[in-house]
Amino acid sequence: MIYTDNMKETVNWAILAPGIIANSMATAMNGAKTLPEVGNKVNLYAVASRNLERAKDFAEKWHFEKAYGTYEELFADPEVDAIYIANPHAFHYDSVMKALNAGKHILCEKPAGCSINQLNDMINLAKSKNLFFMEAMWTAFNPCIKYLQKIIAEGVIGEIKHIESRFCNRIPYDPKNRLWAPELAGGALLDLGIYNIYFASMIAGTQNITHHSSTARLYDGIDAWNSVTLTFENGITTSFQSACDMPAGSDSHDATIFGTKGFICVENFFMTQKAWVHTYTNQWGNQNEITSNIEEKFLFNGYEYELIEATNCILEGKTESSVHTHKKSQELCKTMDMLRKDWNMKYPWEN
Repeated sequence: MIYTDNMKETVNWAILAPGIIANSMATAMNGAKTLPEVGNKVNLYAVASRNLERAKDFAEKWHFEKAYGTYEELFADPEVDAIYIANPHAFHYDSVMKALNAGKHILCEKPAGCSINQLNDMINLAKSKNLFFMEAMWTAFNPCIKYLQKIIAEGVIGEIKHIESRFCNRIPYDPKNRLWAPELAGGALLDLGIYNIYFASMIAGTQNITHHSSTARLYDGIDAWNSVTLTFENGITTSFQSACDMPAGSDSHDATIFGTKGFICVENFFMTQKAWVHTYTNQWGNQNEITSNIEEKFLFNGYEYELIEATNCILEGKTESSVHTHKKSQELCKTMDMLRKDWNMKYPWEN
């Protein structure tokens, strides 16, 4: 069922799979409870793991009321309103579909689906059951990026021409590590490159792509490194690299937004809290000066904004966010499918 303000004022949140990313969300949940305008809306109700002791330890650490040793017990609990799906993305489809069929609202870690077919199934089922569903793309709610969008709209660096970014990490090879395992939908694109694409689309103001080129270095069926160029319908271009087998120097997580009057350097673009605006001081652009420093600190760790959005949407009876819409998730997933097709990269279940 869908809740409205007249029916319920608090969302009983649960976390499925208490791993590293779940700890980040639990931090945000505990932080959100201290906010006067949010605290009474968020209840830390339950956590589920395939290991009961692990679930109990997590619940005690983060102040959840209940701990379950199976996901099925979590789905069966009628007091659970919404579930944050935090297991590896290869398992999202099964977890989300079962949770939706159990009548739970969903905030699913990115990428929600490993392919557009998986994602469409999730969205269609959520709609049919009148349940809220959102991919947990925290970049969509980043306050620093929202400020960048504002000053770009004001023409501070002129007309946007190009966005450049890198998200490269050196992860030691381990066939059991999800980033190196084809059966776990490993590779750089779905884990890292997804942020490059989404950030560029936020700055460009569109997700519609008219041209693309890409290449990848494949290893055991996954993209260890990729390089991509996209052209959006408004003529703005973006180029990026993402990798799980190599760093890209000191700027491996940074982005630059180039305009006709200047450029903006964005630190850790996917989770940014800092940026610097440069203005050209000669016609060639090889001389510039920093005209402003931008700093927008998170309230807690950055996960709180998507949590607050999902909570408010659920209490308002909405089935999707107006910020990170179903369509935005779908366009993002289609782009990644398109790139994987270029590389002839299929996951084992797709063959």
